[in-house]
Amino acid sequence: MNKLKLNGIIFLMIVLLLASLPVFAGDESRIGTAAGVQVQIPVGARNMAMSGADITFTKGVDAIFWNPAGLSNMESRASAQFSTVTIFNDISVNYLAIGAGFGSLGHIGVSIKALDFGDIPVTTIEDMDGTTGETFSPTFSTIGLTYANKLTNSIQVGLTAKMIYESIPRASANAVAFDIGIQYQNLAGLEGVSFGVVAKNIGSNMSYEGSGLLEKVSNEGRTEYLDRNASSDQLPASLELGVAYKYSLMEKNTLMATGTFQNNNIQNDDLRFGLEYVFDNMIMVRGGYVYTTKTDTDDLLYTFTLGAGFHYNLGGTTVGIDYAFRNSQYFDVNNMFGIEIAF
Repeated sequence: MNKLKLNGIIFLMIVLLLASLPVFAGDESRIGTAAGVQVQIPVGARNMAMSGADITFTKGVDAIFWNPAGLSNMESRASAQFSTVTIFNDISVNYLAIGAGFGSLGHIGVSIKALDFGDIPVTTIEDMDGTTGETFSPTFSTIGLTYANKLTNSIQVGLTAKMIYESIPRASANAVAFDIGIQYQNLAGLEGVSFGVVAKNIGSNMSYEGSGLLEKVSNEGRTEYLDRNASSDQLPASLELGVAYKYSLMEKNTLMATGTFQNNNIQNDDLRFGLEYVFDNMIMVRGGYVYTTKTDTDDLLYTFTLGAGFHYNLGGTTVGIDYAFRNSQYFDVNNMFGIEIAF
């Protein structure tokens, strides 16, 4: 009876969330005012190949970024994932996640995302061309700790606490944020129909501090330093609601279709759609599309994605290799590669 009551309460919450969608709308006037936007850069080739549409069936360490609740669906005792992508020019994003299960106590995961900007020439007002040969490299990173568990066989919940850090010479900023997610499998008793909801990047504002913000001025013959306070800005928080359907075509063939509505606090909202075909849990083919509301075509940076994967079991250890392609209207296309090891 308690289990039935819990399922009923969560189902009612889902219905209320869906009914409230017309109330939400991305704030177009605040576009470009967010801080710490590195948290929005996707990781993990599987879901990126579906345009980030799968917050419902995503599982294991792959779920840490997309919906932490999915970590509790890990099919192995422990696993690790690494992915890398060059987003534009020579800026690359590297990601590492490790997760393990502890029985009824739940699952714990650790993730690290770091940006590599390469060497940037140091320029000043006196040396605008950077002829000295001196260089610097900013540090942008996000470190997360995730906990997930199953409330019932159908309901999973998860929470990720993140430390966001950014620094340039003589100035830095940091913030703390949380991702909270839930997955409901076989929604309302319908086999293969599932639901997911996740709130991302709910946390503190970011503001740069450091000696780099000091301005040297002369006041009545005396040299003084004025502190130019940087603005304190919100993180790009979002609320995502997703529905997916998984269907077994034959004994070894599975097709999944998924869609997600993403409400953003500092930009227009997104609708994401994805497809995944799996043969014998070994070969995967994926595709996706993202539609941004109230946005002209010329202002869209990314629209469609494609990808594939190959997973193979070697004596109890599963090795997976995934690839994702994402088009870009104004920069080079993104090619993400990922590898996962589970045992």
